[in-house]
Amino acid sequence: MSPNLETAVGVGQLFLEALRLDLEPLDAVRRRIYDALALQVGGFLFFGAEADAAARLAEEILDSADRPLWLAADLERGAGQHFRGLTTFPPPAALAAHPDPGQAVREAARRTALEARSLGLNLALAPVLDLDVEAQNPIVGIRSFGADPGLVATLGGSWIEACQNEGVAACAKHFPGHGRTTADSHAELPVVDADSEALEADLQPFRAVAGNVACVMTAHVAFPALGGDGPATLEPAILGDLLRGELGFEGLILTDALNMSGARDGAAETPEVAALRAGCDLLLYPPDLAAAISAVERAADSAGRVADRLRESLGRAERVLGRFEVARGADAGSTAGDESTPAAIAAECVMPVGGAVPAWLDPSEPVTVATIWDDRQEPARPPFGEGFRAALRAAGWRVAAPGSAPDSSLIVLVASTPQAWKGTASLTLTGQAAFEGALARERAFPVVFGHARLLAGVDRPGLCAWATEPAMETAAARRLDGLVRGTE
Repeated sequence: MSPNLETAVGVGQLFLEALRLDLEPLDAVRRRIYDALALQVGGFLFFGAEADAAARLAEEILDSADRPLWLAADLERGAGQHFRGLTTFPPPAALAAHPDPGQAVREAARRTALEARSLGLNLALAPVLDLDVEAQNPIVGIRSFGADPGLVATLGGSWIEACQNEGVAACAKHFPGHGRTTADSHAELPVVDADSEALEADLQPFRAVAGNVACVMTAHVAFPALGGDGPATLEPAILGDLLRGELGFEGLILTDALNMSGARDGAAETPEVAALRAGCDLLLYPPDLAAAISAVERAADSAGRVADRLRESLGRAERVLGRFEVARGADAGSTAGDESTPAAIAAECVMPVGGAVPAWLDPSEPVTVATIWDDRQEPARPPFGEGFRAALRAAGWRVAAPGSAPDSSLIVLVASTPQAWKGTASLTLTGQAAFEGALARERAFPVVFGHARLLAGVDRPGLCAWATEPAMETAAARRLDGLVRGTE
């Protein structure tokens, strides 16, 4: 065995394997787990599970591995984003619209971390520090705290501090910024042609948190002004010279998912090897784990630079993981707290747009609630709008069955949020036509579950409820009731 290959024995520890409980049966997920553990994988990414089932699976993983691992999930909107039965929070754009955004962000991050720990997770892939500066960006939007780099830095820093204070590593993403793109890096490689002076705004939030955050995730986005024509994930000038050198970041650099086209299209060498060479420490969601490990092993055996980077990354990952070992049993902590707090935060994030609620919205008169779903696929839950209708009825409104009261006032709910591979930040042509058709009625009131920009061209007042989780439907109904009754 050559000296370089000896350093490749721990190559599997560079990788986090994806557990798609939202797409695969449990038996298939278990096979994936044990195959990955046999390859000495560094951890796992959880997607879409019942909370109790995820907790049992995490315990099984740790018992089988008998060594520290990273157990992670995308938790930008709370642990309930991927674990049914736990708490969801409004997205960052909504939290920034809260009357006390700093307190709302801290509470969201604190509870997210506590619930993550209760499952056995130790890494939250959040917060998003991208700027919301491009209206046509199909993948950022409401996931951002806003367009102001100072505000994004402040709120992102608060989220990181509150999360890590509860023993869960946070991950600032997507460096050096995904906010200026008009393409989705899941589907292609976006190129940002802004000059380095303009990009300084994008860097400001990352610069502000570099000394505190445990992890930074890279963007599969090209920035010619910052060095190189490939994705930042594969560019040493961006990860080494800029992030490590100029910003002084000493934590872990994580790739975004390596099954995304933005990382793989046009790559001169295997993206996993190129990412390690460029400065990444953990490589997430490769399309073929065994093949990716083999590629890095071969590269480490033949190239001293790759072997050196391998040793460096494994050592750094071990040090950071030591600060955030998975909590187990009694050490996992309690998620007990005021159950009304998340609901109150959600309600206060719902934002009136375009003026006062019209006087013709009267709880004592029949009202019809219509829905327009303009996202790629509807999640497996009660149909969109049912939670809103139920909350209005509970508040004493006369909600008519669809089609039963053609002359009633109309509340039209529109769902349109950033989603991978969706390809647009606006309503689709079908969605826009349906929206315009509904608003052709004189007494029609829009409630948008998406970005407030969707109400910009609507010549009437409405509400922005930001996201499609059931909790936001309830929050929107309660906020509307309060505005109509004058209790807000």
